[in-house]
Amino acid sequence: MKAKFVIGIHFHQPTGNFDDVIAGACDKCYVPFIDTLKKYPKIKMSFHFTGCLLEWMDNNRPEIIEDIKEMVASGQIEMIAGGFYEPILPSIPQKDRIGQIEMLKKYIKTKFSYQAKGAWIAERVWEPALASDLNEAGIKYIILDDTHFMYSGVRKETTYGYYVTEDNGKTVAVFPSDKTLRYYIPFKMPEESMNYMRGIFESGKGDTFIYGDDGEKFGEWPGTHKWVFEEKWLEKFFNEIMKNTDWLETVKFSDCLEKNPPLGRVYLPTSSYEEMLEWALPWDMQMQYEDAHKDIEHLGKKDFYGPFIRGSFWRTFFSKYPESNQMNKKMIYVSNKLTDAITKFGASSSLEEATKELYMGQCNCAYWHGVFGGLYLFHLRRAVYHHLIKSETLIDNVIYGKKDFCEGKVVDYDADGMDEVILENKELALYIDPFEGGVLKELDSKKVCQNLINSLSRKREAYHRKIEEKLRSGQGDESGECKTIHDGIQKVEKGVGENLVYDWYGRSSLIDHFIDKGTNINDFSKCAYRELGDFVNNSYSHDLKKSDSGITLTLKREGLVKGVRVDLTKEIYLPKKGSKITIKYRLENKGTKNLKIMFAPEFNLTMPDADSEKYEIFVDGKNLKKRVSDIFEIEKVGDIEVKDSTYLSWKMAISRKILLWVFPVKTVSQSERAYELNYQSSAVLPLLELDMAPKRTEEIKIDITITT
Repeated sequence: MKAKFVIGIHFHQPTGNFDDVIAGACDKCYVPFIDTLKKYPKIKMSFHFTGCLLEWMDNNRPEIIEDIKEMVASGQIEMIAGGFYEPILPSIPQKDRIGQIEMLKKYIKTKFSYQAKGAWIAERVWEPALASDLNEAGIKYIILDDTHFMYSGVRKETTYGYYVTEDNGKTVAVFPSDKTLRYYIPFKMPEESMNYMRGIFESGKGDTFIYGDDGEKFGEWPGTHKWVFEEKWLEKFFNEIMKNTDWLETVKFSDCLEKNPPLGRVYLPTSSYEEMLEWALPWDMQMQYEDAHKDIEHLGKKDFYGPFIRGSFWRTFFSKYPESNQMNKKMIYVSNKLTDAITKFGASSSLEEATKELYMGQCNCAYWHGVFGGLYLFHLRRAVYHHLIKSETLIDNVIYGKKDFCEGKVVDYDADGMDEVILENKELALYIDPFEGGVLKELDSKKVCQNLINSLSRKREAYHRKIEEKLRSGQGDESGECKTIHDGIQKVEKGVGENLVYDWYGRSSLIDHFIDKGTNINDFSKCAYRELGDFVNNSYSHDLKKSDSGITLTLKREGLVKGVRVDLTKEIYLPKKGSKITIKYRLENKGTKNLKIMFAPEFNLTMPDADSEKYEIFVDGKNLKKRVSDIFEIEKVGDIEVKDSTYLSWKMAISRKILLWVFPVKTVSQSERAYELNYQSSAVLPLLELDMAPKRTEEIKIDITITT
């Protein structure tokens, strides 16, 4: 009897990634991997390509699709399904989970003439109820990590095979991917993997070895192309497999499932791979987790205590990053709106297109952050919003046809237990949170399917400790050797140190600041100033009124500014037609003392192409010759406009002359290649100097117009 080596390779590029990045991954990783494997027709393997990558290759590199077809037809590889656009399955509605899986199964059947039996679970994020959905979608097996099994009490020595799990009697087989192999391949010499498997096999402890991991490790991760292909690691690995065929054979997952019985039934807890659980922790708990692991390693007890120590779980990203929660709840809102439209109007080509756009907006990469840029990458968030807004626009066209409309909804949109307000017409949608400072969290242009408040606040991250250590020690770019991305980031980009700044409020819009006249823009931009009012992050009352011409949301708060009671009212008006919103502020001194203060409503706005050089900034009609990522202040300003003659522009017109502050919001994050500085948005603040006697009121009107 021979031991079995079951290999599953997962290839993925996120929706919204740049064409040149995907093309580079094809050239450095996917093509050379496939070309090398084709030389070894006796080595069997299972491939999972996400639908978004398959679509891109079909349109841009069809020769890769043809190579895969040939390998499937010859029986060398089998195709694995999953969610078409690689969603985190538990984070999307149940109907979308099944719909996404069925969509990829259909694509594989059509394109490769193969009936996929397995599913790749994105980021191995598992929740027990998924078993029912997978079963309903016709999935026979999935691949998770062996650590999932050990978290449930299964010992490592009993993970050499597959198990069956179930939910309400609906079963699916689960293969445990070996962590040792995942860390050996391709980072250690090939014979080390062979020796590891042979030792277990000859000792009688196991005869089925499972490896399931990212294909990008073979050429796309830093340093791996040189190691894997130029220095022939992959060829050496395949040669090593062929040298050991007297005791080892490669088999596909479906073959193993068909020919071997399960090792038993197992119930796996909510989990993911070890690093993901760590990344999901809040930054301070993540540092404590790291320190605890170091203590355990120092005691020589890592393997002994390991199964009982883990971090948080994937959904915690929604509380760790409110911006991720905003996108997720937007996605759920659109999904529910689509379901209602299908129920009311029946299936149609427009709603089929809306479904595909919704699915594209469910791609997981922009919803979380670990060693990959993820949520911090503007272009990935942009893609999510683009597809979700496009889906919603298609749904609106079915519901309203060509008619203009204006609607207001009061609903707990973000699932925090408090109501939010959604205002929308045919061209715009506004998402306002009265409970969190009466702020505007999302401003969607439906004409170009973009959210103009697609920003991210500057947050403390656990790895900032490592950056600070590197900067103190004067370290720059370290060794270029091939090593797993979990071994550490090598490079700190220029400008990172001076931007380790943290926000105490979210980077939304209509944030109502009261500051001292002596505050300067640099201190304010770094949150190194004193807030003199209690309006930011605090609750406003709200009242919604609709008329024939449009809809008005009135937000009110009576708070304190320098110990003086101030009544603040802001009205947000959305007309029935057009891409313009009007904000009216009214402030009244309700105290008995004079109040001298600067009032500064903050807007965080971005453009579809972030800080592209194509944008021009005009103040009162004058071109400033500045970038949107510049910091500047100008006195006696009446309006500011950011122009793009080809796509989208916005203009803010203010009813009285003000001091204008503009500064970039830049975050410090990590990717698999470096610690990076990323532009997120531009903060735009009209500052109004107030000298208010008791009972006196001040008013200011701000019009925001979006042109396309």
